Amino acid sequence: MSKKTSLIIVISILVIIISLVISIYMPNKKRITENLDENSETYSLLKEEKYGVTNSKKEVVIEPQYDEIIIPNPNRAVFICKNGEESKVINEKNEEIFKEYQNVEAIKLENIISETAVYERNVLKYEKDGKYGLVDMSGEEVVKPKYEEISSLGYKQGEILVKEDNKYGILDSQGNTIIKPTFDSIQSDQYYTEQDKYEKSGYIVCETTEDGYRYGYYDYEGSKVLDNEYNEIVRIAEVSGTNDIYLIASKNGQAGVFINNSKIIDTKYQSIIYNDDTKNFIVEITGKYGVLNDKGVEVLPVDYSSIEIKGIYIYTTKEEEQKVLDKEGKEVDIPFDTIIEPTANSEYYIKSVQNQKYSILNSNLEEISKQEYTYLEYAFDKYFIATNLDGKSGIIDADENILLNFEYDVVQSIKGENILQVKNFDSAVTQIYNNKIEKVIEIENANFQSSDDYIKIYNEKEEYYLDNNGNIIEK
Repeated sequence: MSKKTSLIIVISILVIIISLVISIYMPNKKRITENLDENSETYSLLKEEKYGVTNSKKEVVIEPQYDEIIIPNPNRAVFICKNGEESKVINEKNEEIFKEYQNVEAIKLENIISETAVYERNVLKYEKDGKYGLVDMSGEEVVKPKYEEISSLGYKQGEILVKEDNKYGILDSQGNTIIKPTFDSIQSDQYYTEQDKYEKSGYIVCETTEDGYRYGYYDYEGSKVLDNEYNEIVRIAEVSGTNDIYLIASKNGQAGVFINNSKIIDTKYQSIIYNDDTKNFIVEITGKYGVLNDKGVEVLPVDYSSIEIKGIYIYTTKEEEQKVLDKEGKEVDIPFDTIIEPTANSEYYIKSVQNQKYSILNSNLEEISKQEYTYLEYAFDKYFIATNLDGKSGIIDADENILLNFEYDVVQSIKGENILQVKNFDSAVTQIYNNKIEKVIEIENANFQSSDDYIKIYNEKEEYYLDNNGNIIEK
């Protein structure tokens, strides 16, 4: 074989490989980057007697002249404006856009807890001859109008539930098929993490058979995990930090556990409850209880009249005998009315006795607090929300230094972040403290609105934007 022929063959192979890489990578890249906004501007509703729109500089972009305005994506100048039955889409110049499409609507994300409605950020639906299609925010058609219904999946941005020939499927916001429309219903498993939000949640699919509903499971990429042969499927959402999917699946009234498509616990139990603190399952057969670990290995036989997992320990009753056991099933020497809870900081635990007396423990489970508290809750870093014997709350650190005096009725974390709100029941004033326990805001009749990167605190007269450490980023 000549050198020239060899070179041609090598080049041909490289072209094929590059083409394959592009074909595989580009759809994924498109899906990953679909939520990036091209415009750094932010638009908000302006409410007077009518609705208008302002930009991030508080300049009026659209005069308040509409009964309703929907802003699907706050970073895009696409506004759905309604007066009575009339609806149109306009841009920031008050020019009508998308005129070639009929009945353009935003796709509302259901089940999202927010003070303002949340919509699909990258696509809108439109209607033609009783069918629905999708158009993106630049006005380009993404999906032709061929679906009987188009709606959100409930939780997930960028994924669209469609109905065709009376069957449901899932598309992404570029119109790519994730799950073909072959099912009688599809729902999100509602899996959520702080890092990925609902992005890694999968799909519980349903088919109607002569024997009733049968459920199966697909992962977030649309790959089948379990066939449609179960009466019920529930994802164990508490298992996080792993790519594995833990599912409780029931068939004919008997439940088992799968990791992905591998069964680790046989489908023979009347009930299965997972505990994330100990990584164990409580299983039941005809009123008797046992414990299995997260690999399906027996920790305690199904021989107990009751089992509860509270904090880091297992509390068992067999006839009249009560014992406290660790997660491996070994007996520990603590009273049955005492609970030890882990905190988000591995250096500290909280001990409670009959839910009345609380104390702080170190990583060796040694008691380090000297004072008596009627309630303790871990906040962040080395700080704790504490309630004293008089029923008043404040903030202490692990050394019991008082950082916020015990004189408040309510002290609680906001949004699960390093921010605290403090108030008394007889006052409308709310105080906000940052992660250094410094007061940053004092405001009456406070309302809260959270986003991934900030929290908005406002009333009728003023508003503040705080980062996730409680520091003011905009007023």
